[in-house]
Amino acid sequence: MAPPPSPITIGILEAGAVAEQLAARHGSFADACRRFLGRGDEQPAFRVYRSYLGELPASVSACDGWLITGSRYSAFDDDPWIADLAAFARAAAEARPVVGICFGHQLVAQAFGGAVERSSRGWGIGVHSYQVGRRRDWMTPALDEIALLASHQDQVTRLPDGAELLAGSDFCPYGLFQLGDNIVALQGHPEMTKAFAADLYAMRRDQFGRAIVDNALDSLAQPTHEDEMAAWLLRFLAAPDRSR
Repeated sequence: MAPPPSPITIGILEAGAVAEQLAARHGSFADACRRFLGRGDEQPAFRVYRSYLGELPASVSACDGWLITGSRYSAFDDDPWIADLAAFARAAAEARPVVGICFGHQLVAQAFGGAVERSSRGWGIGVHSYQVGRRRDWMTPALDEIALLASHQDQVTRLPDGAELLAGSDFCPYGLFQLGDNIVALQGHPEMTKAFAADLYAMRRDQFGRAIVDNALDSLAQPTHEDEMAAWLLRFLAAPDRSR
């Protein structure tokens, strides 16, 4: 009998630190991603690299796939680590699947020739829904709409050449895209819990605006699709037909 397949190893490229008062209760961005992707029957292994502190893998082959987290930074900031992370993403995508979430979504888009800007629509927080326009094989179970937590004021305003738009909304037209065989990026936060979101929104009430926060807190009663998104992204990250 053949041995069971080894679990894939996902490298989490952490793009920022969680505010201290939130981290004490909810943990780091990497902790959130581990919980999110470890919720199903498949249990990947994880390695964490604090990219915002200059930690990057020695090789793009160090893990089977890569995930770039959210961040309080903007992809267009001129911090050297952001340029270094973008360069790593470009190199990694030559042979490994790369997933970008929120900041990671924006960084990947910009790294491959797209554009990211501060949105004239303002802050997007609370539960946001994205309509699925195209489907790929890894998007199983099939959904017509994806509801996810959001927290961003920057947006992708132009996709890289050759990117395929998979889902979007009026507020965020470029909500989910795929570029080639090895890049998937999404603006929403499937790794974020509603408890974290409630604490984050309340903490930043003055920054976000009181009415916006009240509406966002009310939206947390809506169902969301974290389980389905975990299945989608694990299937994408574990796809066997890439050069290893």
